Amino acid sequence: MVTPDAAYLLADNIERARLQEEELAGLELEAREFPWWSGSLADEALKLVPAGELVSDVPVGGARLLAPAEAMALRNPLTPEEIARYRRLGEEVGIVLTHVALHCRPALSEHQLAGMLGKGLMDFGITPAVTLVAVDERVSTRRHPIPTEKRLERYAMLVVGARRGGLNLSATRLVHFGPLPEELRERHRACARVDAAFLAATRPGARLSAIFRAGQEAYAAEGYPDEWRHHHQGGPTGYAGRDAKGTPDAPGEAQLHQAFAWNPSIAGVKSEDTVLVTEDGLEVLSSTPDLPSLEVGAFFRSAILER
Repeated sequence: MVTPDAAYLLADNIERARLQEEELAGLELEAREFPWWSGSLADEALKLVPAGELVSDVPVGGARLLAPAEAMALRNPLTPEEIARYRRLGEEVGIVLTHVALHCRPALSEHQLAGMLGKGLMDFGITPAVTLVAVDERVSTRRHPIPTEKRLERYAMLVVGARRGGLNLSATRLVHFGPLPEELRERHRACARVDAAFLAATRPGARLSAIFRAGQEAYAAEGYPDEWRHHHQGGPTGYAGRDAKGTPDAPGEAQLHQAFAWNPSIAGVKSEDTVLVTEDGLEVLSSTPDLPSLEVGAFFRSAILER
C-alpha cells in the first residue's frame, strides 16, 4: 500500500517473511503483519488511512475498486527497471515457445502440449497464467481453446499468458505438419495484416477506440468484416493480462513505455505478441527469432511453422 508519505507491505503472518525476504527484497517497504485468523488487508490498511480514502487495483473489502482506466494510468508508463524485467521475460517466453514448436509432434494430446508449455515456463520461474492449446479442427472452432485429450494430427495452436514479477506477457504460435494448405496460408497472412494494422495504430496519444477501429477496418479490407466479433482483440497489458480490452468505445490512450498485446483472429488462425511502445516505435517483447516470420508493412509477424 502506498500513501503520500510511505510505502507498506501488508501481509498475514504466513506470508509476510517470504514476501519481504524473497519477492520484495531490496524495496523500502514498512512491513505491517497481522494474524491470519483475526485480521485482514482492509483492517490493516484502515489503521493507516481514513475510511473512504482507500482505493485498490484488486478487490479488497472496504476499498473502492479502481476502474480499468484509473488502474492503467497508475501503472504506466513502465519504469526502466520494469522494462528491463519485461524484456527478459519476453526473451525467455520466446525460448519456451520456440522449443515447444520445434519439439512437439503428432499423437501428443492438447494436455501434453500444454504441459510442455507450462513446464518450460516454470523452468524459468515464470507462472503459466494462461495455457491454451487447440489442434486440427479445434483451431477453427475454438477461439479460447482450453486443452482437451484431443491428439495432434497436423495443426496446432500454442497460446501462453506468462507472468513473472507481476508483469504479464501473451503470445501465440502456430505449427503445421506436412504441406500447408494454400487457403490456410492466405488466411493467416490476412490475419497478420490485421495485426499489423492494430500495431501501426498503437502510438503515443492514440485513443484505444481509434486503435480498435483501425483493426476493424483492416478486417473489412481483408474480406472478414465480422471476425472481430468472435473473440476479444486484446489491448494494453502489463500488471494484468489486459488492463482493458479494445472495443469501439474503449476509454484511454496509448502512451510511451506502455505494453500492448493485440490478438486478432480469423477462424483457424491467430496473430499475437506483446509489444512495448518506445521512442523508436514498437518493440516486440515476445519475439521468436528462430521461428519463421512474415514481413507485413513496417512489421514482422510470426508465420506458421511448417514441419
